[in-house]
Amino acid sequence: MTIDVVPAAAWAVVGAEFGQIGQWCSAIRASFMDGPPAPGRTRTCQIAGFGPVAAGVIRERLVTYDADAMSLSYEATEGMPGFIRRAVSNWSVRPAGYGRCAVRIHATLTLTPLARPLAPLLRWRLRADTRRVLEELRYRIQAGQPHPAKAAVMARRAR
Repeated sequence: MTIDVVPAAAWAVVGAEFGQIGQWCSAIRASFMDGPPAPGRTRTCQIAGFGPVAAGVIRERLVTYDADAMSLSYEATEGMPGFIRRAVSNWSVRPAGYGRCAVRIHATLTLTPLARPLAPLLRWRLRADTRRVLEELRYRIQAGQPHPAKAAVMARRAR
């Protein structure tokens, strides 16, 4: 997704604020980190549901974190459904012309053999949800506040 901000502004939200995804992503009810972003640190997310994953708690361990290259990768360590053996996500921010950047997400799910026939359906669902996350991210970066979808979720919880 291309965003009309300099790469450093996007990286501030994607990288430096990695643990605060719950502040802008409607699929995440709350999130926190066990320290500043660095390889080996863990982010805990209370999710409302995302792709094939039901509501609950997921823990993710940062595998790589490179502020200079504006890239990171993390792996789910707890909370994934039994049919997912492994879930890894790679995020990067790259320049995309003057005052613009591209944020990329590449997620890989390794399914159990019995779940592999569901791969096309899971891919479709995950891509749709990832597009929504990227749109919420773009809004958060450009507007400086949560997307209206996240704001609506927060308002419902406050009642």
